[in-house]
Amino acid sequence: MAVNRITLRDVAGACGYTVNTVSRALRGDPRLPESTREKIRAAAVQMGYIRNSLASTLRSGRSGNIAVIVNDVHNLHFCNMLTVMDSELRQAGYNIMVLCMGLNEELGEHLIRSAISQSVDGILYFPYMNNRSHIEIMQKNNMPFVLLDRRIQDIVTDNVRCDDRQGGFLAGVHLAGLGHKKYLFMSGENRSSSQIDRLEGFMQAMREYGIPESNIRVVPGEKVEAALADSTLRELLFPLDYTALVSFRDEVSYPVMLELADMGLEIPKDISIVSFDHLRGDIPYLPKLTSIFSEGQSVASNGVRLLLNRIEHPDLPPQVIVLPVRLFDEGTAAPPVK
Repeated sequence: MAVNRITLRDVAGACGYTVNTVSRALRGDPRLPESTREKIRAAAVQMGYIRNSLASTLRSGRSGNIAVIVNDVHNLHFCNMLTVMDSELRQAGYNIMVLCMGLNEELGEHLIRSAISQSVDGILYFPYMNNRSHIEIMQKNNMPFVLLDRRIQDIVTDNVRCDDRQGGFLAGVHLAGLGHKKYLFMSGENRSSSQIDRLEGFMQAMREYGIPESNIRVVPGEKVEAALADSTLRELLFPLDYTALVSFRDEVSYPVMLELADMGLEIPKDISIVSFDHLRGDIPYLPKLTSIFSEGQSVASNGVRLLLNRIEHPDLPPQVIVLPVRLFDEGTAAPPVK
């Protein structure tokens, strides 16, 4: 048998006030005496009353909810940003709704439509791939949104990301400056703008140091992800004809470091490693790893700020924030042994 929810009418009947007075009291209307507000709040708590957010949304046009659509909650890089966004949105009076597409583009479109159907006030969106149709859905529905961490080609909209091209360049300059001549580059998926930009920046550094492309073995991101899933990462590390390894993200670098150690190789004596995301900035008990990420400024904080501004000022021109990056040298890169 269905059990009916406690309503404003039930609370009004229990404490002897009109429905309108109960509604005003629970909204904290200062025109009502404090004793009246307190009596009504106490009755509502005792009865287990929960505000009907749908009715409130219909009245105000605001739900107080922000959807964050992320591609992989297993990735600590995204978890760290979710923590920041949750804290800052709550301070601004919003609840956070986290939706995970699980590296599935089709699910991503479904989640966007679901968030809009729930009348969220805005969307913080981590694009997984270069998918223009996802952006068009939000635009057609006049949904305030901000793209985070990556860009989508030929789309100009509110966007916060790190300077991935500069990051790739810094990785290349650091290793080439130490004297490395042969490299293994373990990619992310090539449909990610971060992968494209990081590799372009790295190859620019290689050209400036006169290192030929034949000295650089690039492992496609799809092979890297498959090897992680199948526990066959070691196969990608052979042949050991390189002295420096660049990894698209820390969550690949750490298992690579374990594999190299199991093979009897020392870092950085035998192989130097430079990575991206600097997870140790938020998780200091992780092993030291030379890694590249933004310093001080936060993709998450700037994304929240842009979205709240977009909600209040929907006609503003698009804002794009590209955060500078730096290399956090934690000792996993050194000159090659002669």
